[in-house]
Amino acid sequence: MAVHLTDRLREERDRFVGFAFSNADVLLEMDDTTKVLWAGGAVKSILGVDTAQLTGRPLANLLTTADAILLKTALRNLLPGQRRRDLNLVLADEGGAPRTEGGVEKRLTISTCINRSLKKDGPHFFLSISSAALNAIPHSGARRRDRVTGLTEAVEFTYAASRTVREARQSGKSACLTLLEICEIEELNRVMGAARAESLMAEIGAQLKLHALDPDSAAKLGDGKFGVTHLESAAPDLIVDAINRVGDSYDLDPETMHASSKTISFHGSSLGDDDVESILSYVVNKFSSEGVNNFDVTAADQYFKRMTAEVLSRVVAMRDLIHQHRINLHFQPIVHLADRSPHHYEVLLRFEDGRSPFADIMFAEEINIVHEIDLAVAFGAINRIAQSAAQKRDLHLAINMSARSLLNDNFISMFDELAAKLGKQRSNLIVEVTESAKLEDLPKAARAVDHLRSAGHQVCLDDFGAGASSLPYLQQLQVDFVKIDGAYIRSITESLRERAIVQGVLTTCRCLNIKTVAEMIEKEDQHKCLLELGTDLGQGWLYGRPSPNIPVPTITNPARLGKRQGAKDQWG
Repeated sequence: MAVHLTDRLREERDRFVGFAFSNADVLLEMDDTTKVLWAGGAVKSILGVDTAQLTGRPLANLLTTADAILLKTALRNLLPGQRRRDLNLVLADEGGAPRTEGGVEKRLTISTCINRSLKKDGPHFFLSISSAALNAIPHSGARRRDRVTGLTEAVEFTYAASRTVREARQSGKSACLTLLEICEIEELNRVMGAARAESLMAEIGAQLKLHALDPDSAAKLGDGKFGVTHLESAAPDLIVDAINRVGDSYDLDPETMHASSKTISFHGSSLGDDDVESILSYVVNKFSSEGVNNFDVTAADQYFKRMTAEVLSRVVAMRDLIHQHRINLHFQPIVHLADRSPHHYEVLLRFEDGRSPFADIMFAEEINIVHEIDLAVAFGAINRIAQSAAQKRDLHLAINMSARSLLNDNFISMFDELAAKLGKQRSNLIVEVTESAKLEDLPKAARAVDHLRSAGHQVCLDDFGAGASSLPYLQQLQVDFVKIDGAYIRSITESLRERAIVQGVLTTCRCLNIKTVAEMIEKEDQHKCLLELGTDLGQGWLYGRPSPNIPVPTITNPARLGKRQGAKDQWG
């Protein structure tokens, strides 16, 4: 009895000594199932439950499913006496969704240490939680994550990876990006069944998070494709070994798992932070679409250096064009179909050498610098409107804004600063949101569109019907115009199917009080058909080709033209 009491007193002493030296607000003792054996400190304020409610209950039950697996995986990887610091976990609400406070996820940062003396009932772990550590976590808000693995989705990864690379470089360390590919989910489902395959993927997600610099810098980039940003000192082979060990635990041999990887190091790179983000965006997009075998397996460093030099050369050349004002703006009229009088002009980008800007804009979107092009075009359009206002002419222009620019907070801020110079003429600048880059975050896009409209800009949804996302865009974005994709206009007089689709778009837009624009009108019969269907505006070579000059029209019947609000003198 005395020995038993002495053991208990020693255990209590060790707990409180551990608490004192951990500098924590909460200290937990758990077994290897995460069942809480003892809890001390500010349990209620941090974990949301009383000490009595927590004791005897698995801590994993308070976490999201993915992070419960992450915690168990982390503990399983610890040997006696080992310690793991800064394990970031997300608390769950009663329904299992991430718990939020003030719009951000409620996270825990845990320092984990295994008890040096193994208990008879298995290993015990001490977990310390500090409120100071909680405040230091870089909250990402509602970060989009894959449901099964809990990993960041591809659309978010470039930003998270760029941040971790930048922070590592600022601290004098070198970060790497490891791209990992395994067999696709269809093959896993066939070999082991859907339920076990999903469980396997969840554990793979946990392993990648444990190797990442922070939870958001490990991502699922496609079916069987993953990316993880880590320190150069963490050997990439360890990541592949960890994935293969997960497969072994499911009796899945390495040949079936087929794990392969390629690592890109930023050691000694002279790239600026913006260039790192551009290169990462390019690499991630290429890997997501083509896989790891596209990379030079025998010479990764040489490949990266060559690719970096090529991409950086294009970036520098493009930035020179933009910042040295070696781009030209052309203007194409958009007219009222009823009488062909100009409503406004679309601003189109042209380079000095006359080549099409399409490939360059696609490249700019791939490497995430398209906002610089959009800003340069906006600058030129704003100056043109201001010049026309000084000449007592009321010019209305429409500029293209890439989906990537629309979702870029810095771009919106700079655009606001530029457009504010127009004063009352700010409403003369129309924004056409282009779908060349998919709007991955529709709620954020909707907020950006609302912001633009509240500032006085009308907003047009460009290329409507070109992609499968058009209807969801129309459902969530409050816009003033919809521009129907030219692919439907070219054959509208020959194809009943195309005509019916356009008629459906026109009917939907009329119900929503949205004006419609048909593009690529080249023939009189197309004009007549669209006019009969009730299309509001038209654009195409039939009314005028893009030109560096905006013609001042001769008004043959000023009284009739002046009856349309805003029609008189709206060009310059």
